[in-house]
Amino acid sequence: MVDWVVLLLKAVHIYCYLIGLSNFEYDCRTGRVFTSWRCTIYAFMANILILITTIYHFTAHSNNNLIFQSANKLHEYVIIVMSGLKIVAGLITVLNRWLQRGQMMKLVKDVIRLYMINPQSKSMIRWGVILKAFISFAMDLFQVRLSVDALERLGTADMMGLFVKLCVSFIMNLAISQHFLVMLLIRAQYRIINAKLRKVIEESRNLSFLQHRNGGFMTRCCYLSDQLEDIGEVQSKLQSMVGQLGEVFGMQGLMAYSGYYLSIVGTSYMSYSIYKYGPQNLKLSPKTSIIACIWITLFYLDAFVNCNNILCVLDHHKDFLGLLEERTVFASSLDIRLEKSFESLQLQLARNPLKINIMGMFPITRGSTAAMCASIIVNSIFLIQFDMEFF
Repeated sequence: MVDWVVLLLKAVHIYCYLIGLSNFEYDCRTGRVFTSWRCTIYAFMANILILITTIYHFTAHSNNNLIFQSANKLHEYVIIVMSGLKIVAGLITVLNRWLQRGQMMKLVKDVIRLYMINPQSKSMIRWGVILKAFISFAMDLFQVRLSVDALERLGTADMMGLFVKLCVSFIMNLAISQHFLVMLLIRAQYRIINAKLRKVIEESRNLSFLQHRNGGFMTRCCYLSDQLEDIGEVQSKLQSMVGQLGEVFGMQGLMAYSGYYLSIVGTSYMSYSIYKYGPQNLKLSPKTSIIACIWITLFYLDAFVNCNNILCVLDHHKDFLGLLEERTVFASSLDIRLEKSFESLQLQLARNPLKINIMGMFPITRGSTAAMCASIIVNSIFLIQFDMEFF
């Protein structure tokens, strides 16, 4: 039977090499992560090609407006800001992969080892992987289709600019997908340890009501203590991986969230412009309009899926803390070793709470996400009002 998850992950693995995003190799069967001259040289040459093309694009003063053949100044400014930020984000992502190559290799090694500890997590992440692969592939496909429609009216410099935008867009989508997959695995592992902790809590509660304490009672408490220590060790590794993920993807995470912010504001304004002026006045063909609308929908869906994945990790951690609080309803004292295991785990979580942020500056919570969405709506309205007033 074909395992679609494995095939999709292998396809992403190969795609990362082809685009020049991965500059090292790894073996999922053995957990070995290593560098090779072949991979290093190819990634270096691919990155240099993108850099040279980017420099040529900016020095040749090519046309940034590839969708609207007839656009006002505000359209052009919005497109320039969106395109420029995407190009800068792509270049920073490539540079960051070289500067933090060792940290990235360590993170990949930890991810593979964590998967080997709980291989059943593959069944939990199956639909998440398929959904993300479908959205990413569809976004790239429709973006290429929009670019093909614009080829017939482009010069050499414009075609080079189009090549740059496609490459950096693919790089950013892949980098965001890698972050998504790691967080998805962490999310699955949290579900596993939450299920294990729930069983330990339930059995400990039952043991606390026993009146006669014998050797079997002591043995069972020691077993539960070992289980609790294993759970605490895995939770510590998960929290450490979240920290590593923040360090490795910190700068590109900042650029990605900035890109999401400005791109959503920009696409909201562009959607309004198509409605206000009509496709005919903007010289936008019906086919291009449909493709653009589908791409915008996929873009919004991708942003939602990525953000929801991070928030779900925080929710699972909150559930983990909630399960530990049930210790207060135990009837009486348990074995001293089991009691110390509970105290140690609670102290571990109190001293090192889980926080997900971008470069230590912007925390990611449901409240901050809601505030960002409100800010996006307000700025989109301001941009639309500016267009209504002056254009």
